[in-house]
Order: sequence, then C-alpha cells, then structure tokens
Amino acid sequence: MGPTGVGKSEAAFLLAKRWKAEILSADAFQVYRGLEVGTAQPPKEWQKEIPHHLVGTRDPRKAWNAVEFAREASRVLQEGQNHGKRFILVGGSGFYLRALVEGPPQGKAPLPEVRAWVLAKVLKLGNEKAHAWLEERDPAAARRLHSNDLQRLCRALEKTYEKGSEDAGYRPLGDPVVLFLGLERSRDRLDLMLRARVESMWKNGLLEEAQRLSGRGLAPDHPIWGAIGYAEALAFQKGELREGEALERMFRRTRQYAKRQWTWFKHQHKVRWINLDDYENMGKAVDEIDKIMAAGES
Repeated sequence: MGPTGVGKSEAAFLLAKRWKAEILSADAFQVYRGLEVGTAQPPKEWQKEIPHHLVGTRDPRKAWNAVEFAREASRVLQEGQNHGKRFILVGGSGFYLRALVEGPPQGKAPLPEVRAWVLAKVLKLGNEKAHAWLEERDPAAARRLHSNDLQRLCRALEKTYEKGSEDAGYRPLGDPVVLFLGLERSRDRLDLMLRARVESMWKNGLLEEAQRLSGRGLAPDHPIWGAIGYAEALAFQKGELREGEALERMFRRTRQYAKRQWTWFKHQHKVRWINLDDYENMGKAVDEIDKIMAAGES
C-alpha cells in the first residue's frame, strides 16, 4: 500500500517474480477495461509474465464499489489457495483494502471514488451552481446549508449518492493473516514523480481514452468520472481549459489524492513502512521487502 505514483506496481511485480506469486489489484479504477493510461494499469508485458487479477476486466459501464471488490477478491484468493498459490495484494484504495480485511462498512458511508467525483464537480461548478445541484438532489439539505460552506455541501451531496451496506457475501480476511507493507517517498521526490506521470499520461493516450469514455453513455454520477485526468482531458478537448491549465489541475488533484492516501494508511492496520528514497533503485528496495516478507511468513 501507499500513495499513488510511489512505485507499488513495480515493487509488486518484482516481488511476484521472486516469490512465484500472483498479483491482486485493490484499486478503485484499474479494474475497468480499456482505460489503461488514465487508471495507470500495469504494463501489458508485466501482466503477461505475472497474473494480475482485477485489472482491466470490468466493462466501464458497470460501477464498482468496495463490497463488490472484496467479494470478488475473496473468490480469487479462495480459488488460488485451493491450488497453493500466493498473492500480493497491491493498491492505493484504502477503503477497498479495509473492506476485504475487516468487512463491509456498517451503515452508510461514502465510497472514496464518489467523494472524489463530488469534490471535483463542486470545484468545477463553483459555490452557487454546486448549491443548485444540491437543491436538485436534496432540497431540505440545500435550505440548511449556505453556498459558501463547501465542506458540508460536499458531504450532503455525497449522502445523496450513498447506498446502505448490503449482505457482504464473503468472509473478511482479518488483520492477523495479512502482512501490511507501506511504500513511501519524500514529499518533494513524490511531487516530481507525480508531475512526470501526469505529463506522460497526457502524451501517451489519456486524451484518446477520455474521448472514448465520453462516448460510452456513462451516467454523470458514474464513479469513473472521479478518476483523475478524464474530466481535465475532456475539458481541454471542449476548449474549457488550456493544456497547461489541464495538466496543472491534474497534478494538483493527484497530489491532493496522494496526501489523503498517506493520511489514511498512516492510521490503518499495523503497517511496516519502507522509504524507497533510501535505496538506489527498486531492485535494492525489493531486496529489503523480500526479507521482511520472508520473516513475516515465518
């Protein structure tokens, strides 16, 4: 686990090769088919060499949430266990990981992707239009809240898209059977990597993916619109943003998301943190992770 762009996919791939393990993705968006660039799916070459589960398998027109992920992930793990397989669970969607390990959320709670989508749309609309949006969704809440109270405005909008917890249909793994490894870097180093990542996505297919996605007839409240990059790419194509503005907005949103992930993971589970800046390359870092995993198994 760890913030977006830190190097989780590469570390997991190298570890899987050593351990003859398979990879199970715990990501809110990588599961969608045809969205390789914008969701930062592992390279096809890696997927051919090491089985990657829940990557590029779901039609974008079908929504995905933490309970569905946990249910499907449990099935993959059980089937693999029956054949003596090992798995490395990798991802930055903390809510998904918690659902798999601890069980489904009790009561009603916003999915992270819904929260991200609502926030992005509110920032794009501005205070007054966002308040009008809430008035359409929940008139009573709109009457209680001032248009300048963005935090409560966002929370009220999130609630209109929430679903109550359902019968899980799976058995949570439980903390004792999971070894939690967190990958991190210095904020400055991660910022440089995230900016380079945003520019690479922009140049290598994000615009085309966004255009295809816009033609799929997805509902405006589909969680995929919370994925960073697609809204910015479409806004650029419509002439609503200049290229530099779109890239800067993507970077800021990515940076904010990484910060939220960091905060989440620092307060979840018992995590052994590894700062990748302490190693000259990923191979050296994986040597250390390998030792930790071996000790954890014993």
